[in-house]
Amino acid sequence: MKRRIKGKLYFLARDAKSRMRNYHRERSVFDQLPYSKLSFSVHDQELYERVKRLLSRDEVVINPIQELIDKKYYDTLSFDGKQKYIFDLSEKYKELKIRFERESEELKNVSNI
Repeated sequence: MKRRIKGKLYFLARDAKSRMRNYHRERSVFDQLPYSKLSFSVHDQELYERVKRLLSRDEVVINPIQELIDKKYYDTLSFDGKQKYIFDLSEKYKELKIRFERESEELKNVSNI
């Protein structure tokens, strides 16, 4: 019974290692991850790039939402619209931060091989 389990684990590990070795040949390692299959709009992708730059800095960011706000658009909104915009932006920021952390962790794991 133990040999059978070791055999399955061996083949799973071998396949995983093979995928990691060949990640340069594929378009991206992240294409295989479930969260990367979500479709992001052009605006979300631009926002993600800004979040990535923000989180990649070596300094501590006290108020990231303030740095992500589109000030021209924000100034045109009513008080209620401003609140909704801030809440929506903070939700997007949380999602994109999780995505960035996952990609960073995957990249770190791949580079350790």
